[in-house]
Parts: sequence; structure tokens; C-alpha cells
Amino acid sequence: MDTLIIWVLAIIGFGLFVYFVPYKNIKIIQNKLDKIIEMLEKK
Repeated sequence: MDTLIIWVLAIIGFGLFVYFVPYKNIKIIQNKLDKIIEMLEKK
């Protein structure tokens, strides 16, 4: 049960984070994630 509670809190926290962070910042984060994924795929 503890793990379930942790996951629920994590999802709620992530949802609030995405909701409150401005759209431009989300785009920047997505671009950074894309670059990291590309780097990982090259290795």
C-alpha cells in the first residue's frame, strides 16, 4: 500500500508541476529531454 500512496502523490505532484509551470518552460524541458534521449541512443 505504501508504494501505491507514493505513486499517487508523485503523479499528483507531477500534474501540479506541469499545470503551474508556464508553457514555454515545458517546451524547453521537452527539448532538453529530446537532446538527452538522442545522446543516450548514440551511445
